[in-house]
Amino acid sequence: MEFEIYMPCEPVWICDSFLALFTVLGVLGLAGFIYILYKEHRRIHRKSSNKRSGKR
Repeated sequence: MEFEIYMPCEPVWICDSFLALFTVLGVLGLAGFIYILYKEHRRIHRKSSNKRSGKR
C-alpha cells in the first residue's frame, strides 16, 4: 500500500530533503522514546527486586 504525501513546493529536491529530515527526526524521536522506556523499566525492576531481597 502506497501513501501519497501532498507537499506544495516547486523544486522537488526541497520536498525530498524535508521528507528525509522529518524521517530522520521521527526515527531519532522513536529511538529516544524507547531508550527512556527501557531506562524506566530497569529502574522500576531494580527497585522491586531490592524490596524482595530486603536490601535498602
